Amino acid sequence: MSEGKLEKGFTPVRTVRVLFAVIALFGMFILFMERALGVVLVMAQQMLNLAFARYGNFTGKFAAKNFAEDKKLLSMLQEMKDLMPLADTAMTILLVLSVVLLVVALVGLALPRQMGHVLVAIKLLKWVPVEGGEDVSGEQFALSRESLKKMGIVVGVILAVILAVFGIRGCMLVANAHTQEAALQELDRQVNVYMATQRVYFKTNKAIGNAKQLGLDTLVEGEYYTFTVGRGHIAAESKVDLANCPAGARWSVTAATGGFISRELKFYRVLPKNQDCQKFTPNFKRVGQDR
Repeated sequence: MSEGKLEKGFTPVRTVRVLFAVIALFGMFILFMERALGVVLVMAQQMLNLAFARYGNFTGKFAAKNFAEDKKLLSMLQEMKDLMPLADTAMTILLVLSVVLLVVALVGLALPRQMGHVLVAIKLLKWVPVEGGEDVSGEQFALSRESLKKMGIVVGVILAVILAVFGIRGCMLVANAHTQEAALQELDRQVNVYMATQRVYFKTNKAIGNAKQLGLDTLVEGEYYTFTVGRGHIAAESKVDLANCPAGARWSVTAATGGFISRELKFYRVLPKNQDCQKFTPNFKRVGQDR
């Protein structure tokens, strides 16, 4: 009777199978999270595509340039776009982790005796005596407190590393997005001041003014650019790397007069030759345009 009770209890094989079944459930949960994240990413990408298509036409560009709410929304959309590669990496890691856990669980369920000895060898399980009655005794697997602590430490370290990597990477992406937005605003602000001042001076004097005549400093040290103002031009040279645009890139706006019947003020905008710098400031060709 006691022997039957012992066989119906948690035998070594059943203990190992239960343990690997828990691992399989954990792997399936991670796989579910990866699939759910994939669905969310597809929806987010569709939203981004629609949003950038909306802001890519004439009315969208006008709204993004003239309304604070649209500027803020466009900035948030850009930050979301910058986070998409991070989310793709997270999906890959979750998929690999779930596959590894499921494979390990499958091996453990298929070969419980061998995997039991492996777990004993790495001291995650230990043999403990089991008394089944007067004439019945045996040994059973058990999780010691030390092994539980080890498993908790390993799981905690893995989670901490994953959270740290993604947390740091996410903070870096957000910080870079804010830096790029601030750099664009600084360039737009300084160039717009120069062009607006030049328009006022030309309207009064019918001539192009230099920095002194316009009441501007010839050299302005910004956070991201060094601005120089001369007769009929303003130039901005980047002091730091901006996205993939290297430091030392130069943007400029030159003022000139034209027209046969009446003199008109015209501005010519020049972007850096570097393609990455041109992508960084796609709206520079329209900076300072009359609204």
